[in-house]
Amino acid sequence: MTSPELSLQPAQKTQLWHLQSLFHSAAEIRHWGGEGFSYPLQRQHFLQQLLLPDTEAFVLMHAENLLAFGQICDRFDKIHLARLLVLPPYRRQGFARVLVAGLLQQGLKRWPTRSASLYVYKNNSAAIHSYQRLGFQAGPQPAAHRADLHFMTLPNQACCALAAAAPVFINHGEP
Repeated sequence: MTSPELSLQPAQKTQLWHLQSLFHSAAEIRHWGGEGFSYPLQRQHFLQQLLLPDTEAFVLMHAENLLAFGQICDRFDKIHLARLLVLPPYRRQGFARVLVAGLLQQGLKRWPTRSASLYVYKNNSAAIHSYQRLGFQAGPQPAAHRADLHFMTLPNQACCALAAAAPVFINHGEP
């Protein structure tokens, strides 16, 4: 099912700069983006941290409105989802599901037999609950253990089902 109102698009620099403006402390940016960010945020460094060579960044749009952001990358022999964010005005409206499903569509095009994975902070109960509703389950961490993180996975069959039900129009060109 596709919807012309929603589109998952490759992220553009202006959209990333808008994302940058959402973070107001070192704790906020590290909680979302990980250890590589320093605060206050410098525009060029922010872009360098997000636009890594092996990571693809996407935005979920409704017309001209930026709803959500997420990345996919090849990690742990999985479609790894990273830096997922639904912008505050659009939370609790089902856009996390739409974002994850769209990202899985993209990942499955590249790695059709893979499961998906993501990390989430253990104190982020809203995100954990959202991922569990999508079928993700916490499991052993594949890299150095971090007591503050859950490593969650979704089997390939569930990835395919979620991606197939995504109400997202994929736009590969310029927005």
